[in-house]
Amino acid sequence: MDLKKVVQVILVVVMGIFLCMAGKKQVHPLEPDAGADEPVTITWFVAEEGYAKTWNPWKNLADAKILRNTGVNLEVKSGDLTDLDALIATDSLPDLITVEAETAERYMLENSGMAEPLEPLFETYAPDVNIPDSMKEWYRNADGNWYSIASYYYGKERVNEEFGGYLGTHNNNYVRTDLLEQTGISMEELKSKEGLLLALRAAKGLTYKNQDVIPYSGWWTQNLAEQFGMKTEDEEGNYLSKYRQPEWLEALQFGNQMYREGLMLPEEFTESLSQRRKQVQSGRIFFCTGYSNVQDAKDILYSNDKHAQMMYVGQVRGDRQNMPNLKSVSSGGWTVTMVHRGAKHKREIAKFISYMTQEEATLDAAPSVGTETYDIVDGHYVIRDSVKQEFEENYQRAAEKYFLNLEFFVDWTIVQKYQPPSEAQAFKEQYRGCSIYDSKAADAAVSVGTDRQMQELKEKIENYYRGAEIQVLTAGSREECTLEYQEAIAHMEKLGLKDLESFERKRYQEAKKKLNQ
Repeated sequence: MDLKKVVQVILVVVMGIFLCMAGKKQVHPLEPDAGADEPVTITWFVAEEGYAKTWNPWKNLADAKILRNTGVNLEVKSGDLTDLDALIATDSLPDLITVEAETAERYMLENSGMAEPLEPLFETYAPDVNIPDSMKEWYRNADGNWYSIASYYYGKERVNEEFGGYLGTHNNNYVRTDLLEQTGISMEELKSKEGLLLALRAAKGLTYKNQDVIPYSGWWTQNLAEQFGMKTEDEEGNYLSKYRQPEWLEALQFGNQMYREGLMLPEEFTESLSQRRKQVQSGRIFFCTGYSNVQDAKDILYSNDKHAQMMYVGQVRGDRQNMPNLKSVSSGGWTVTMVHRGAKHKREIAKFISYMTQEEATLDAAPSVGTETYDIVDGHYVIRDSVKQEFEENYQRAAEKYFLNLEFFVDWTIVQKYQPPSEAQAFKEQYRGCSIYDSKAADAAVSVGTDRQMQELKEKIENYYRGAEIQVLTAGSREECTLEYQEAIAHMEKLGLKDLESFERKRYQEAKKKLNQ
């Protein structure tokens, strides 16, 4: 074949390839499959101040997988309850609305006809939705309809050995082990008030990267009172007001001692959660109470400094050496998500929610697991070594790649079901010697629901107590601390504390009846 013919053949082949490409739409690998329907955009408002979600299936693997499998794009906006109130008032609600479970806005949306009844919706479009029946009953409205899907709900169907779910708690203590080593105090000693005080005093003079170390952070009186063994109900099953329990006063006295010795700083009473997490992330905090305070911050700290580990250290025993009685994570759920009755794409919304409640999607959305991060081996997830390395090298960059940051349908008992057995066993082992109680009835007791009069009373008492507690904790002596506490209780009684306690006892019994306890 001469050169001229060779060139002609090459031109024909190139032209053929060009024509084929011109006739076929080029699909980005993160877009839905070719031939699929055009993606539908679902709008979503999350009433969580400080929360932000940027939908980006081009960079985030979790977003990409949802788009591929559901054909749904999400347009997520957030704000506070005032912003949600404005959307309600102007009839501008999006397709999905997420609020904390016990807000007045949830009841308003359910009772005003703005929320879509979910059972008919799923029966029509997504009968395979994976939601426990007990959730539907716990959130069933007085009108007989179920409107709200809770995140992080712990149902009796799944909190058992057969399914694999179990109750956990966020009432934990954490310590910087590298700094602890410098104090000469053991981890075990931190489980007594005396040992903890010795360690905090030793940590007071330490520095980290030219910053003074803050000995203690994360104060919340209820956490310490429960660690000291505070009960939720008496022997007859009646609800006990936390303010009057001896362990509550003991916790206040212990906090006051830490404050007087400079182990707990004044900013402890004004710092926001995000500010405290930044302090943990910067490495300044030696000892911290409450998982929510350290959550991702301890991992970011560790990714920046492999010596700076903040590890679980258990609970502190009180003077009576009672077993810690720890409230579970909010087993009734953290947030609830509702479908706006005026939403346009109800079929796609129902199918999207159904997808998000399935077990694989739940693992993908779980913040400790992620999308494209794991393999299922013998029925349990195993995080890939390459992914672990990415998180160790740069936690924030890896999180942006693998984490969905959209936890509003997560059922943590599904995550527990797929946990490696060693992790589940280690978790249960660390609470040996503690009691963890289901929070549903206790949370219901302190929720006033739609009772406006009781809401006003509760707000009045709690607003007063917040200021009074600071006075108690910052008192100049133990005796003054105790006196300030007694005066606070007396003033709360004048405001109507006994009426509030009576209301709480009634709500508690109603919740127990609903739970068949």
